Order: sequence, then C-alpha cells, then structure tokens
Amino acid sequence: MKSIYEKLFEGYAIPILQDLARYYDEEALTAQLERLALSKDTSNQLEELFYDCYLQWSTDAFALGLHLGLSLLHDEIRRLRPQQV
Repeated sequence: MKSIYEKLFEGYAIPILQDLARYYDEEALTAQLERLALSKDTSNQLEELFYDCYLQWSTDAFALGLHLGLSLLHDEIRRLRPQQV
C-alpha cells in the first residue's frame, strides 16, 4: 500500500514536474553555455547538472510544502525548533 506522501506526490507533483518546459528555459541555458569556452561534452554535462538540480529542487520544494501543509492542517507546528519526523 502506498503512503499518503506517495499518492500526493503522484497526484499533484508529477503533473507539475512533467510541465517543466514552462519554467526551465533550456534554450537560454544552452545559449549561455555556448558563450563560454567549453567543450561540447563539458557543456552537455553542465546542462544535465542544471536540469538535475532544478528537478531535485522542485521535488524538495514539493516535499517541504506538503509537510508544512499537513503540519498546519493538524496544528503540529512547534515553536522555535524544527519539526521532528
């Protein structure tokens, strides 16, 4: 059985992450990388790294927002210290 986090991630985050073209401007990034004196292999590796970081940031932002939302819903916010899981 899937956890509620997995269900919410699949239902809400994945559709947003699949629409990355709206937020991730690959053409602008490629244009900037072409202005640098880099080999094609290095340029491709950097482009993949930027995309991987963007995807990881998007996933992390969703997870933090979900955790905050559920905490607020259940009034489990603790003052002056982070939530304990």
